Amino acid sequence: MRGYLSIISFMVGAGLASAAGTAAAQASETQSPPNFLVVLADDLGWADIGAFGSEIRTPNIDKLAGQGTIMSQFYASPSCAPSRAMLLTGLSSHEAGVGTQNLQQALNQQDSVLYQGQLHDGVVTVAEGLQSIGYHTLISGKWHVGRNPDQYPSQRGFDRSFILREGGVSHFADQLELNPAEPPHYFEDGERVTSLPPDFYSTTYYTDRMIDFLDARDRNAPFFSYLAYTAPHDPLQVPDAWLNKYRGAFDDGPDEVRARRVAALKASGLFPAAGQPADLLPLPPILPGAKPPWKDRSEAMRRMDTRPVEIYAAMIELLDENLGRVLAYLEAEGELEDTYVVFLSDNGVSALTPLVYPQTSREWLHQERDMNPANAGRPGTHTFIDGEWAGALNGPLRLFKGAIADGGTRVPLIVAGPNVARGVINRRLGHIADLTPTLYELAGFDPQTSPLYRDKPHPRGLTLVANWEGDDSPRPTPIITELFGNRSVRDGVWKLSRMGPPLGDNTWQLYNMAKDPGETTSVAEDHPAISERLQGVYASYAKDIGLIEPEPPLTRDLSALYVGKCDWNCEARFVLLKVLVDPLYRWMLVVAVLSVALGIGLLGWRMLRRRRLAVAPTDS
Repeated sequence: MRGYLSIISFMVGAGLASAAGTAAAQASETQSPPNFLVVLADDLGWADIGAFGSEIRTPNIDKLAGQGTIMSQFYASPSCAPSRAMLLTGLSSHEAGVGTQNLQQALNQQDSVLYQGQLHDGVVTVAEGLQSIGYHTLISGKWHVGRNPDQYPSQRGFDRSFILREGGVSHFADQLELNPAEPPHYFEDGERVTSLPPDFYSTTYYTDRMIDFLDARDRNAPFFSYLAYTAPHDPLQVPDAWLNKYRGAFDDGPDEVRARRVAALKASGLFPAAGQPADLLPLPPILPGAKPPWKDRSEAMRRMDTRPVEIYAAMIELLDENLGRVLAYLEAEGELEDTYVVFLSDNGVSALTPLVYPQTSREWLHQERDMNPANAGRPGTHTFIDGEWAGALNGPLRLFKGAIADGGTRVPLIVAGPNVARGVINRRLGHIADLTPTLYELAGFDPQTSPLYRDKPHPRGLTLVANWEGDDSPRPTPIITELFGNRSVRDGVWKLSRMGPPLGDNTWQLYNMAKDPGETTSVAEDHPAISERLQGVYASYAKDIGLIEPEPPLTRDLSALYVGKCDWNCEARFVLLKVLVDPLYRWMLVVAVLSVALGIGLLGWRMLRRRRLAVAPTDS
């Protein structure tokens, strides 16, 4: 989805090795190709599942982790559409046409195919590749990478499809839009679906349709199934029976919840025992709606503050329950043991208020949506996680969705299936663009020899097959990220990043992720040669891909942090806050003050001159 500080598109260098593809093709001659079930959650954070120490119940995902491999350093884009484009193509999101979110292009990017916000015919999708060798290809859920009919799933390699075209919508049958600029559209096999069943709930219905597709397919062919949930993306909503599943579970407050998650992650080995958790981003007291420390809040305020998190947790457990339905179906069909099941998220926990979405005003939100906290999670509401809780739910990681820090880009990746190492934590760096070449190798498909790839870019991601089988050797190429002018390079233990206001000051920061995985202290001044080298790596990548630096720079309105009614006092606070965090506004203030001072000085000089002329003696 699009979002607050939506930040970064991201990539992996180095193509799929043809030798590995040849070996896989030879192996496929002696054994049946495997099935694939790829399950993508929407805005689910790295620390949000039970196997990672969360208090949220996810028994089916946890079981997959016990039967398979966790990749503990797996990365995606910090925003929805770029991640999905990379998953589907194995390319950078820019090459795939989704170098930015739809409706969020800078003026100088609007005519570039890299930034059109949807796929284009110059790239091949993993569904097209697998379909060409006899796979049944199925999708149910969120698409978000194609607005034009020629870029719908039915035209991009999927035999069966039920999709939400846009990035978000109400999870119920009312189809209330996420924002006024993007009314929702559902499609089945390319045909518009205008009405939904009265009991429609996104997670359940997407699962129903996927099971229907699986049940109707030819059993003599392998399948590629892409189940792209819209949970737990805002608006946070659940059926009535789930509204109170987590009542009281977060009453200890964000700091305590975060401390428990960090301790559990360290105990499991998913986060280094000596690792320093990220510093939480403090909300300045000047911010309208700023709250006192948890211990000083009233019971009523605490109840209101925990309610969105309770709904969020229920959405995740309901997602897990529906994943369990698909797994149970495959097991009953005798196909689960021949299926690679891959579970991941598209980015970190969201801290976005609905005011960050295109054309969403404070007036529209309060007029069109029920913002009463007492009704949170029900149809017609728009409940969301705020920055305080997003930072807590991300555990030790820095920041959240939209940021190129690990809290925005590191996601859980769990895989189980044939030959996958069981109960293992694999610490090799991985990236969402790696999934296409990995599935190709497992299926025995070689882009080097396929006519589909003639004159089209081959996947840049690296195959993970050896890693899923237990290889933990270091990644040979860096992971490079860019979105909205923010960028990072992750190479081995080093991470170089640069973020603009309000989350950064547009200077390069260098972190040793082995010693400082919470990105708490930049060591750029201590290691200038490493910083310079990685800046060069990014510059070469940007030139190779053809990245366009956004002009004018893309910024986020800080007033979107507060969704309540905003009077003159509230507006004045936001002006002051912008001055404090954004150098551009600081210079604008300096210029304004100097202009006022000059004007006052000029006015005073003229008044003094007139006074002198008035008292000057006249000739008689």
